[in-house]
Amino acid sequence: MTPRWQRAALTPSWIRWLPCAFVYLTVVPGEPRFRRSAWSAIVPWEGSAWCDPGSVDEWVDRARRRRAGRDADDAELHARQHYAWMVRIRATRIELFAEMCRRRDLPVPHTVGELLLCLAEFGLFEVTEGDGDDPWVTPRLDRDPLEVLPLSESERELEARAQRDDQAVLVAIAIRRLAQRTRRRWRRRVVSTSLTSLAGAAGVTEEQARRSLADLGQIAELGIDAGRGGDWLRLSVPWPDFRLRFPFTELPAPEHAI
Repeated sequence: MTPRWQRAALTPSWIRWLPCAFVYLTVVPGEPRFRRSAWSAIVPWEGSAWCDPGSVDEWVDRARRRRAGRDADDAELHARQHYAWMVRIRATRIELFAEMCRRRDLPVPHTVGELLLCLAEFGLFEVTEGDGDDPWVTPRLDRDPLEVLPLSESERELEARAQRDDQAVLVAIAIRRLAQRTRRRWRRRVVSTSLTSLAGAAGVTEEQARRSLADLGQIAELGIDAGRGGDWLRLSVPWPDFRLRFPFTELPAPEHAI
């Protein structure tokens, strides 16, 4: 990525809702508003809105090459199971997004170009027409799915819970990165940081970070000591379990988090 490009401000939870190809549209010029043609060299407008996972045979071949001999059969079984789970979750995501489009009376996008127009109708981009084939584009990806999507009351409750889980994963990723720089102490690594610093690294508010720490204490056995007062934290991180549970560099799409 050249210095001319940057990541648009983004609410991470969109990774659960939007087609895979939306990531192309998160890479934007430095200006807050730009011509659509600025994307021409990097965005495959006629490409599919959803990524192609390939065939199960391709997955099996790769798995067997990595684990030859007697382990190859186990590798094949695992690859087939993993593929089946991934395809099922992907199909659910495709149907959920299509349902959101239907509720808004919008055509379901199949290409990246159609996806941009669809997201503009949802209010995630402002596309100013009247400039021929090269309209002005302003990203609005920092909007909350709860403000944008046509959700029922029960669906809103589920989304709020899912966003809390998203925030916990983002905080866990930030903790894992800090822990990787420290020395291991018998299946634990100790991280000293502040709530302010941790929240900034995770891209969440301090209130969200505090709540996520409590969640991670329950689900990932994270030890939390705030004994010095203020926002100082001493975290005891299970290792390597924590690293294996949260290996991501950013919040993953559900089918990639299996």
